[in-house]
Amino acid sequence: MEFLFVLIICPLVVVLASITGSFLFTQWFIVPILTFIVFTILTYTVFNETFFFWAVIFTVLSIIVSLLTYRKKK
Repeated sequence: MEFLFVLIICPLVVVLASITGSFLFTQWFIVPILTFIVFTILTYTVFNETFFFWAVIFTVLSIIVSLLTYRKKK
């Protein structure tokens, strides 16, 4: 179950949140910061410390999607 969560559900949620957040907020960096905070909290409450690697990967994915959406919006 964790495998599906990490490789399918989390990236999908991050991409959708980044696209939505880029349209809702005026700055592009709000959603990546929130993504990092949420996944870091999940690392230490739900998962173990090795999930922090995925928190960084999801944050980078959020930055890329937010920047692309923000540039398209302008």
